[in-house]
Order: sequence, then structure tokens, then C-alpha cells
Amino acid sequence: MISPESCSSILWRSWDYKERAAECLKLTSDDMFKNKLIDGIIKEPLGGAHQNPEQMAGTIKKQILDDLKTLTKEKTEKMIATRIDKFCAMGVVVEA
Repeated sequence: MISPESCSSILWRSWDYKERAAECLKLTSDDMFKNKLIDGIIKEPLGGAHQNPEQMAGTIKKQILDDLKTLTKEKTEKMIATRIDKFCAMGVVVEA
């Protein structure tokens, strides 16, 4: 992983293209979800998590408990195979 600033300085020898580099790196949560690098997105409260850390902590706790409830229903072998498949697929480009 590289920061947009570092990427810009390597490709264009200037930090002036950091926004373009950030777009190319696809670093947003929506991009990462679309590219199957993350399993989901936890929405922040209005104003950001830093404005209401207690609410955000509650939201994260609820998500973890929901995920654990789902995962405990899965067989260990299936979870391992799914995880291996997910990580093996990262970085693979499929052209249409």
C-alpha cells in the first residue's frame, strides 16, 4: 500500500497529482467494497465518528455481534475455504 502523495511523487515526480493518484488507487470504502477487499461498510454518525465516539462504539459492537452470530452458524471448514478464496482473489483482474 502506498499513500496518494507517495504514488504521485513516484509517477509524476510531484505531489501535485495526489488527487489523481488517490482516484487511481481506489482507496474509498465504496471502491474497496466494490472490489471485494472488505466485507462491508459501517456508517458513521452524522458529523463523523470523532464527534460521537460512544454512538460509533455502539454501532461497531452491534456489527461485531451480528457478524459473530452469522459466523457461528458456519462450519469451520467452509469459513476457512471462503477466507482462502477471498484472499486468493485479491489483486486478480478479470477483463470483460
